[in-house]
Amino acid sequence: MKKLLLEYANLIGYTFTGLIFGLAFALLFINYNHARDIDEIIDVSDNLTATREQVQAKIDTIKANAASYDASTYQGNYISYDLNNIQLRLNSCVASFESEESQNYLNKTEYSLKDVYDFGEFYQNNILNDCVIMQMNALGSSDSQSMNIPSLSYIRPFINLNIKKLMNSPSYIMSNIENADNYQFSNNDNKNTIFSLTRDSYYAILENYNTSLDLVVEVSEWYKNTVIGG
Repeated sequence: MKKLLLEYANLIGYTFTGLIFGLAFALLFINYNHARDIDEIIDVSDNLTATREQVQAKIDTIKANAASYDASTYQGNYISYDLNNIQLRLNSCVASFESEESQNYLNKTEYSLKDVYDFGEFYQNNILNDCVIMQMNALGSSDSQSMNIPSLSYIRPFINLNIKKLMNSPSYIMSNIENADNYQFSNNDNKNTIFSLTRDSYYAILENYNTSLDLVVEVSEWYKNTVIGG
């Protein structure tokens, strides 16, 4: 009887072990297929040259407009501190757009979903936070004590409207990418969904990137006109 019970216990143990190995294999299989799904690659090389040229042209415009003020030669009516403050803000944004990491993303021809997510994180941290929020938002605030330039009130609504739109968009895009982990089985529908998500997210982030750059261009145009007209 004791031997029979021992064999029965061994049988249960082997069965339980087999179930564990079977479950582990199933999870590995699911994760492998999921990894293949989210590794769908999009090619963005078609418009890459045009995009780079447009971005560089806008950056050059900002730099030229910012350079319109020279403290050593300015003879206008506005306080040099205010003009210098805005010039520094414009140049800070230029540094964000001209950074090596920024250029790497603009030169990249193929993107996986992870690449797009990384691009989104870079945009949030370096363009949205460091430029739009840290630099442009101060110009949009009517409470600013250091911007005593009357014409700034005319451009503030434009600044604030664009900042509000830009702040609402990235979290939605990034959340959609993070939710891609909910796809557990490999099939053509999921592959198409991941491919579309990768493509749509990339172009949405790039649009935000360009909208942020356009905002700085417009502020720099106002700045140049203020310096020349003041």
